[in-house]
Amino acid sequence: MKITKQFEFSMGHVLHNYAGKCHQLHGHNYQLGVTVESSQLDSSGFVMDFSDLKAIVTPLINAELDHHFWVYGKDPRARALIELGARAVAFEPTAENIVSYFERVISKELPDGVTLAQIELYETSTSKAVLR
Repeated sequence: MKITKQFEFSMGHVLHNYAGKCHQLHGHNYQLGVTVESSQLDSSGFVMDFSDLKAIVTPLINAELDHHFWVYGKDPRARALIELGARAVAFEPTAENIVSYFERVISKELPDGVTLAQIELYETSTSKAVLR
């Protein structure tokens, strides 16, 4: 059985190793879908209470992503952006890498018997990265 909780946040980023428009500083209103699964329901009949999943994901979004700006630490612009409040990360902040980041952090926080089944990150209403 699976459940999915949706989240929203706004974040800016810049891509260093890319020659297209995303090389410029910009941001997105992201939509995040986190799906967890379990082979057995708990004593209340849940895979996991939605509020418990929210309690894991929301602090991560608030502390690390929402209204933040991410820059790859090796980007020559990183130093100046960090001085302005950006957060340096160890990877290009593409949708794919942000999804992988979520996977690493969320998986560690899930209760026993519950696993991460899928993460969807919509960068726009028509473009998303999915990890299963």
